[in-house]
Amino acid sequence: MNRLTAAILMVPVLVACGDDGRPADSDAASATGTATATMPTGTSEASDGSSTAAPTGSGTDATPTTTGTSTDSGPIFDLGGAPDVPKTLQCSPDLHAVVDGTGQVVEACATDQGCADAKCVPACEAAGASKANFGCEFQIPTPPTSPFLPTPPCFAAFLTNSWGHPAKIEVSRDGAAFDLGSFARVVTPGQAPEDWSPVAATGLGPGEVAVLFLSSHPNSIHPETMQSLNCPVPDAAGAATQVDASGRGLNFHVTSDVPLTAYDIAPFGGAFSYIPSAKLLFPTSAWGTNYVTVMPPAGTFEPPGPLWLQVVGAQDGTTVEIRPTADLEAGPDLEGAAKDVVKTFTVDAGEYVQWEVAAGAGDASGTLILSDKPVALHTGNRFLRLQPMLAPGGEATHQQNHAVTALGYEYVAGAYETRRADLAPEEIEYRVVGAVDGTTLTYDPPVPGAPATLAQGQVVDFAATGSFQIRSQDEGHPFVLSQIMDTCNIPGGTRPGATAMGFMQLLGDEEWVVLLPPAQFLHEYIFFTDPSFATTNLVVTRVDDGDGFKEVTVDCLGTIGGWQPVGGDGRFEVTTVDLIRADVGVNGCTNGQHTAESEGQFGLVVWGLDSYSSYAYPAGGNAIALTDLVIPPG
Repeated sequence: MNRLTAAILMVPVLVACGDDGRPADSDAASATGTATATMPTGTSEASDGSSTAAPTGSGTDATPTTTGTSTDSGPIFDLGGAPDVPKTLQCSPDLHAVVDGTGQVVEACATDQGCADAKCVPACEAAGASKANFGCEFQIPTPPTSPFLPTPPCFAAFLTNSWGHPAKIEVSRDGAAFDLGSFARVVTPGQAPEDWSPVAATGLGPGEVAVLFLSSHPNSIHPETMQSLNCPVPDAAGAATQVDASGRGLNFHVTSDVPLTAYDIAPFGGAFSYIPSAKLLFPTSAWGTNYVTVMPPAGTFEPPGPLWLQVVGAQDGTTVEIRPTADLEAGPDLEGAAKDVVKTFTVDAGEYVQWEVAAGAGDASGTLILSDKPVALHTGNRFLRLQPMLAPGGEATHQQNHAVTALGYEYVAGAYETRRADLAPEEIEYRVVGAVDGTTLTYDPPVPGAPATLAQGQVVDFAATGSFQIRSQDEGHPFVLSQIMDTCNIPGGTRPGATAMGFMQLLGDEEWVVLLPPAQFLHEYIFFTDPSFATTNLVVTRVDDGDGFKEVTVDCLGTIGGWQPVGGDGRFEVTTVDLIRADVGVNGCTNGQHTAESEGQFGLVVWGLDSYSSYAYPAGGNAIALTDLVIPPG
C-alpha cells in the first residue's frame, strides 16, 4: 500500500507543539564545544551599490528590525486569530483518502488524485498543499564539486514514485526540453547502471526509482587514480553545468504529473571519486521565503573550501535580501555582498545565484535571507577536511537548507554507526545555528560542552558520543541542527567495510547532513543507495506519539531491531542497520532502490561509505510550518 506520508491535514490545519520535554536523569555523553559571536546588524546596500537607510547597532546585542509599520526590533510572529474547531473529516497520512476522526476511509481518492482540505483533488495540488518533500516540480541547481578535480564529474538526480500511478516526467534547462529516454534510467537490482532500462513511455511506474544523469564534463577523470568520473550513460546536458566561483547558473527543471521525491548526488558512482556528497531535494511547493543559513565548517585544510551558497529561483523577478555573516565574492553579472550589510538582488525562474565565501572569511552560517517569492537555499563546501594531522582525505559537501517556518525546536541527534576498529562509540561532530536571540537549549542525556544558549545567527560546533535529544523552550525559538562525519584517519584505524582500491581501505570520510526535526518525519520512504559504495547503513529514529512504538520494516531486511532509547522520557528510539558491508549484502540486500515503512512516524538518514568516501542524506521529510516566525535581514 502506498504510504508516502505528510502530517495529517486537519480542516482547518492546526500546528501543534510537542510535549513539555520532561527532563530525565541519564548517563552523560562526552562532548566538546566552541561558540562564535552573534552577527551584528549593519548598513543596507541596494543591488546597484548605493546605500539606503538601515538599522544600526553595535556589538552582539544588535538585532534586525522588522519591516512594515511595526517598531519592534525582534522577529515577527504572524499568528492570526483564534483557530476554528477542527471538523471531523481529514486527510489520511498518505494523502490517498479522506478519513473520519477515527481514521476510517470515507472516500478513497483516484490514483491520480490526492487529499487536501478533506477532499480529493489532483495529486499535484494535494502534494503542494501538504508542504511535503514530495511534489511535482523541482528546480535543481548543479553543486560545485572539489576544486582538485580538473573537470566536473557526473551529476545526477534520482526520483522515486510512491503515488500508485505512473509519473510522466519532463526535464528541461533554459527552456530547452531533453529527451528523457536518452539519459533517464530505471534502477534495476542486480544490474550495472549502464544496463538499466530507460524510463518507459508510459512513465515511471509506482514504486520505481529513476536516475537522471544530468551533466558531466565529457572527459572527467580522477587525477590520481585515472578513474573515469563520467556518467554511465550519456548525460542530458552533454557538458559540465557547475558554476566555478561566484556567478549565475541555470537549473534543471523537472516536472511530473504525480508527486515524486527527489535527491541529488555528485558524483554518481562517487566511491571512486573520493569526494562524493548527496542531498534531499525539496519541491518548489515546499520552498520558503525566509532562511537562517547553515553551512558546513570551513575545516582544517588551508585554504579551506571554498564554501558557497546558492539562492535558487522558481519565479521571474524574485527580489531577495541577504545579510551575510561573511564577505561573499563578486562574479560575472553578480556583485559581491559585504559582511553585515543588507544586499538586494534578483533571481529568475530556472536560475540560481551562487556566491563563494571570500578566502579567509570563515563560513557564512547565520546569514539571513528574505525574499518576496519562494526560493530554495543550498550550501556547501567544495573541499571539507577535518583532521588534526597531515594525512590524505577530504570531501565535497552540500545540502538544501530548510526555511525558517520548517525549523524545529526539538531534534533527535541519531548517532551514525561507529567506524572505529574497536567498535567503541564514535565521537560525532554537530553544528547548531540559532534563529532568534534568547534561545535556551536542553539536552537529554546531557552533552558536556554543548551550548546552553543561542543568539540569532550564532553558530556553535560541539561533539557528542551517542544519540541525544536537543530542544529549546518553545516553537518561537527554532534552530538548525546538522551532523558531521569527520576524517577516516581514526586512531586505531577503522572497522571493515571499505573495498575501493587506490588508497588505504579506511572507511568513510568527511560528510555533512542537515537533520530534520521529528515533527517532519514520515511513515514511508522509498530511497536509492549508490551501487558503487561497499557499505550502506541506515540511521533510523522512531517516535512514540502516545500509543507505543511501531515496528519499522525495510524491504530486504524485514522488521528491524536493535532499538536504543534516546533520553529518559520514552518518546524516541534510535537504531542503525546495515544493508551492505564490505560488498556483502545483509539478508540478501543490494544497493539500489529500497523502501522503509511503519505505522508510526520515523526518520531515516542514509549513509554510503567506502575507502576515503562517504555520502549521506535524509531519505525524506515534510516541510510543514512549525512556526510563524519571520526574521528580516535588515
